[in-house]
Amino acid sequence: MATRVVFYLRLSSSDEASTSIARQEADLRAHAERSGWEIVRVLTDDGFSGRKARDNADEALRMLRDDEADVLAVWKFDRWSRQGLGAVAALIATLDARPSALFVALNDGLNSSQPAWRIIASVLAEVARMEADNTSMRVKSAVKTMRHAGRFPGGIVPYGYWPVENPDGPGRILTPNPTEAATIREVAERILAGDSLTRVAADLHEAGVPTPRSDYRLAQMAGRPAGDLDRGVWRISTIRLVWTADYLLGRVRESGALIRDADGLPLQVWTPILDLVQLTGLRARLGNPSEDSRKIQEWRAEQKANPSRDVPRPPTLASPRPAVRRAARILSGFAYCAHCDHKLYVGTVGGKPSYRCPQGGAPNLCPGVRVMAEPLEEYVTGVFLKVAGNWPEVDQEGSVADSGTAEALAEVQSAIQETLAALGDDEGDVSALSARLETLKARRSQLRALPEVQTFETVYTGRTLAEAWHADDDPASRRVILAWALDHVTVSKAVARGNQFDPARVREFWTS
Repeated sequence: MATRVVFYLRLSSSDEASTSIARQEADLRAHAERSGWEIVRVLTDDGFSGRKARDNADEALRMLRDDEADVLAVWKFDRWSRQGLGAVAALIATLDARPSALFVALNDGLNSSQPAWRIIASVLAEVARMEADNTSMRVKSAVKTMRHAGRFPGGIVPYGYWPVENPDGPGRILTPNPTEAATIREVAERILAGDSLTRVAADLHEAGVPTPRSDYRLAQMAGRPAGDLDRGVWRISTIRLVWTADYLLGRVRESGALIRDADGLPLQVWTPILDLVQLTGLRARLGNPSEDSRKIQEWRAEQKANPSRDVPRPPTLASPRPAVRRAARILSGFAYCAHCDHKLYVGTVGGKPSYRCPQGGAPNLCPGVRVMAEPLEEYVTGVFLKVAGNWPEVDQEGSVADSGTAEALAEVQSAIQETLAALGDDEGDVSALSARLETLKARRSQLRALPEVQTFETVYTGRTLAEAWHADDDPASRRVILAWALDHVTVSKAVARGNQFDPARVREFWTS
């Protein structure tokens, strides 16, 4: 029976300058032919880091252990693994379980039948691990340098952008993709206007817009024909991630944290697609999934490092009992106690809604006011429509001269808090951080001093207040209509017992 051999081939990345998979296989096949071995399987990991676990490497060991192969051959020992002595230990354990099995590293002239092979393999594994560590450090340093310089280090291209040649030097940069950037802006406007995310997702899918990680878009970004490749399915979760991302402001994260300038403020690395006001509004509507994920990761890491310490859960993982809120009614915020001037709150009497004074029954404070909600609302509505029903409905459209001041202030305040925290670190550069703090405080003072000029324009809707009232029965909308004429109403304590509503208890106060 011929000796059965399994080849394991590995390459971190394929390119013309690398030791190709094809060359590794050709050399191993030539050696197998000379040795009279029967090739039973070729296992390949093409494009995986040598530091990461590989299913095919485990499969090769399994074949040796289960007597499906007699020889495991690799082109070079560092092709087998750069994971250090742990990888050697797994290999040795397998060979000890099957003493007749053989491991061969062709280009190193190493095989497991040699007397000192374990020592040699251990040394080679640690050398390979050191090389991998050094390579990893060089790669991380290069990626960090490229990101800070505004160059694109590779990977998935953020939605809304595409890579182009750097006009000012080597490498590539990201610039807004006209088609995708237009989609970003259009959808942002719809979300900020209150459009349904379900409707937005359906429209994107119906229009054939490819999702960020779809096969179609990945092929386009790589310059390959996209043809009929899958364009993906837009989901609400995808919309939340894309339309709240920092990169839409031209910002980049490094190790989870935003790259910042010398003053501690977020650095604009790429050309932005949206402005700060828009992104702040989108996050107010959609939340901030990226920031939530970062906080969860930090919390889990802190928990793992300090298992005995009670680390507070971030809000995104906390599960407090939701607060019970009473339903607002038409006169919420309008009805007051005639005796103590306290706002009346919504409650129930016999299962029916009512307004009551929270001071009721307190000695020397208030005799207590309680009134059934429905007859009070019906009475006030009738009086309001009689007095102001024919008034024209108007709206006021306002504008702010510097609509980004509040958002910029929030960012400066965040940078101040981070700088203060860094001052407490043992490794913090106190001199540099103090200078940054003074710069940030000066910037905050400048922003606070900026005048916020608001202008309003009165617009007639063409309806009367009565028509507007009957067109929408939502309590919140009706409270807005009430506010055009009614300031508030007061309700006094009932003189006689019983459920009969007495209009004499109510007094209206008008705005003009």
